[in-house]
Amino acid sequence: MTTLKLDTMSSQGVILSCVPSVTRKPQAKRQERREQIERRLLDATERLMRYGASYTELSVDRLSTEAGMSRANFYIYFEDKGDLLRRLAGQVFGDLAASAERWWGVAWRHDPDDVRSAMTGIIASYRRHQPVLVALNEMAGYDPQVAATYRELLTGISGRLTRVIEDGQADGSIRRELPAATTASALSWMVERACQQNLPNRPAEYDTELATVLTEISWSSLYLAPVAKS
Repeated sequence: MTTLKLDTMSSQGVILSCVPSVTRKPQAKRQERREQIERRLLDATERLMRYGASYTELSVDRLSTEAGMSRANFYIYFEDKGDLLRRLAGQVFGDLAASAERWWGVAWRHDPDDVRSAMTGIIASYRRHQPVLVALNEMAGYDPQVAATYRELLTGISGRLTRVIEDGQADGSIRRELPAATTASALSWMVERACQQNLPNRPAEYDTELATVLTEISWSSLYLAPVAKS
């Protein structure tokens, strides 16, 4: 007859492994709560800036009041306005990346209409989040942490496009002589700068023209062919 022996350490490991985590749910709820707070503050910030206030002029009190929370509650989740802006940047770039997925997610179809759909969505996201994006560019000039966050977010988008280019090169649809990472970085910054510099001073009617131009440049650069006229 074989006797199963467990030493003290092993016994504790077995017992602990069978005990459900009591911290998982509170942590998940806290993260969900934080995301809700960030979204409310994003909406509040954009509303106030559309009324003419600059981000540097907005106090924590005013932002908190507009978002329907107390100043004390603000500081539970954020260190200061710079920390808030960095968090908001993640929300905004998440929306931009979601628009870009209209192309990236179906790039295997090799359809320029997918590129146009993505560019149209990116431009619409820039329009929607223009106040925060303007604030990000302003603060990046003198806040090293904001500048680093902005670069990291663009680098993340560039990294996703790099994989799209590499996949296209693997199936022979995208020019193999292009350095994938460098090309993705150049195209990502081109779109960012074109939107950031042009949209604040142009009417909404300009958006279709810009989407067409960005589509033509991106498509021709990668596939070395003009977009077919419908």
